[in-house]
Amino acid sequence: MDEALQQPSEVPPPRERLPFSRRTRVLIVDDMAENRQMLALCCDQFGVCHEWAADGREAVEAAASGRFDLVLMDILMPRMDGITATRAIRALPEPVSQTPIIAVTTAAAPGEVVRYLACGMNDVVAKPINPQRLAQAMIGALAPARRRRKPAGRAA
Repeated sequence: MDEALQQPSEVPPPRERLPFSRRTRVLIVDDMAENRQMLALCCDQFGVCHEWAADGREAVEAAASGRFDLVLMDILMPRMDGITATRAIRALPEPVSQTPIIAVTTAAAPGEVVRYLACGMNDVVAKPINPQRLAQAMIGALAPARRRRKPAGRAA
């Protein structure tokens, strides 16, 4: 097991209403069941729908469906790693290629973060997961997508 997360009972409830729609759909990608469970608990606390994939290949297939608003992507996985999966998603047709992707990894040294952003990821959240940091990254990654979906001609 290469990544340690907080125990699910340690996920604090959100202190304030988070700006996620109940229709927000998140794809959780991680080869470790414990990590998927922790991220799923965070998503439940944030009030968003979620599904999971166990590796990068499954992630690309699921993302291609176009039903996700955000991807939480582990980096170190068998069959296809998170960087390769991110590049494959970015190569898909729009709007799927524009889906925000957040790296969720223990390998979050500054040089690694630069590499993840360069491959097309929108942000990086280090493991063990801090739910407030995860919420912040998700809000930041989804904000541009919400702006793109606003109907034209509406006043801000």
